[in-house]
Amino acid sequence: MDKLIVRIKMLTPIWTGGMVGRMDRIHETGILGGLRWWFEAIVRGLGEYACDPTGNNKCQYDPKKQRSPKEQLCFVCYVFGATGWQRRFRLEIVDAQTECILQSGDKILNIRPPHRTRGWYLPAGNMGKFTLKFIGDPKSLSLMAALLLFLEKWGNLGAKPQLGYGIFMIENRDDVIEWAYSKSDAKPRWNWKVFSNDNSNKDLPDLRQFGFFKYRFKPTQPGWWTRVPGLSRVSTKIQPIISQYQTVPVSPSLKNEWRFNQWNHKWGDEREIFGVMQPGGNRLRSKVAVSWAYKTDRVWEVRGWVWLKSPKWANKVWDILSNKQIWQTILNAHGQIDTYKPTSSKDVLEILEGTK
Repeated sequence: MDKLIVRIKMLTPIWTGGMVGRMDRIHETGILGGLRWWFEAIVRGLGEYACDPTGNNKCQYDPKKQRSPKEQLCFVCYVFGATGWQRRFRLEIVDAQTECILQSGDKILNIRPPHRTRGWYLPAGNMGKFTLKFIGDPKSLSLMAALLLFLEKWGNLGAKPQLGYGIFMIENRDDVIEWAYSKSDAKPRWNWKVFSNDNSNKDLPDLRQFGFFKYRFKPTQPGWWTRVPGLSRVSTKIQPIISQYQTVPVSPSLKNEWRFNQWNHKWGDEREIFGVMQPGGNRLRSKVAVSWAYKTDRVWEVRGWVWLKSPKWANKVWDILSNKQIWQTILNAHGQIDTYKPTSSKDVLEILEGTK
């Protein structure tokens, strides 16, 4: 079996679950769940079927049937495993050097913008560095390398991207690129491709329904974040995070502006877009994910994505998210917004091939 080593540095906190509301360590299951979710969206975006692993029609492998695993399983289940079928690789977390962002024993960081009675509750995620060690056959490792290069640029690691978690950089990027795009027999190149089958479930994440955005800015004064709505009241808690890790929890302030000040309630669908806690404790998750601000070289960045699931509101919400004036007002800094919205499998292939 071969090994793929990926050294990760978090740019915003990571959350992979833990005991009693705090992360005790980086959990492999939390990483694997996020990798699979994104891989499903990519496969559907490329025009191929991927089952819902939580649904009634999820894939199952029966060795008694006179059909091969590839014939019984969707492409995602063949790689990530299903009932009766083992995942094509093993993941280990090694050399973890991370710590909780809240050192006072607090479990929650509550960001409450003006005029909000509750606000947003951010769990105490971890910052720092760790290494992902994948063990498996060369083709599966090439796929994992290509997937991680995509997530470094467009997605996230772990859970809670809607709260801004999971933005990262790959420190040994050249090694990972070699695994993904080398043409040697030992490290076979992973070729993304458009599938001829377009049998995709439109109710499940599909990259052809996504929009991606990034806002880059240079603050004109130190302490710029104190003027972001809602952050000054928790300044004593977030100042150590900013000083040590160069990341600022601006996601609640942006989402507050988009949801309560920019979205016209007459348009409807607000809860479907921005999420809500439903009766019984079930959560309808937000279709909008926006990161914390993080510093790269001399500029700050905030990036994210939206699942434009419904044609009824897709254009309206996209216009709000891509409005540079809103970003400048909330972050108190002039900058540049870049957006990309794939609408075809060819577009999806283009962004996958542009991650080197």
